[in-house]
Amino acid sequence: MARRIDSFRLLPVLAALLIAPAIPAHASTNLLDVYIGAAVGHARLRARDSNLIPIGSLGSLDRKDFAYQVMLGVRGLYLLGAEVDYFNFGSGRAFPAWSGPGALTDARMSQKGEAAFAMLYLPVPVIDLYLKAGIARLTTHLSVSTNYTGCAPPLTCIGLVPFSGGLDTTETAFAAGAGAQWKLGNWAVRAEYERFAALGEHPDLVTLGVTRSFL
Repeated sequence: MARRIDSFRLLPVLAALLIAPAIPAHASTNLLDVYIGAAVGHARLRARDSNLIPIGSLGSLDRKDFAYQVMLGVRGLYLLGAEVDYFNFGSGRAFPAWSGPGALTDARMSQKGEAAFAMLYLPVPVIDLYLKAGIARLTTHLSVSTNYTGCAPPLTCIGLVPFSGGLDTTETAFAAGAGAQWKLGNWAVRAEYERFAALGEHPDLVTLGVTRSFL
């Protein structure tokens, strides 16, 4: 099953609206800073099964994995900026709180997506501290395999019944984060935390990365 959220089409518009106010500032203050970057780190994937299986419940699925991220951003007026990110949380076996008859034989999940953020840089010396908030389009894939006991009233049971199912869903929701960076000329080293929303849970991402400025 696949579900697409049309509101994701607003992401480029939002990014353009966030970036546009910085352009006139560049003409007068020459403070426009365009950068690209990449980061790697640790992701915690989270989601709920959303009626994925016919009997029982997977509850909340949880997985920790290596993650990576790439970004394109602009900083203007010194304290304000905007950024567009692509991130991948990884994929593999998940650990659900299974509640149902029979046995859960396998559960796997993956999450990845894109986000557009507004950035607020705090006026502190030596390093840059910043807050970010915006919207993220997060795609989640779930797949499970179970063996459950099929019974019908009054007491007719047919033994273990194998079941395999999958769920693909894409959601657009609020996302936020915070970070710190240390600038070395046109380069910067940054550490960052970001929090998202997916299927009733809140996956998050901790990364360490570098950026390169061009203006």
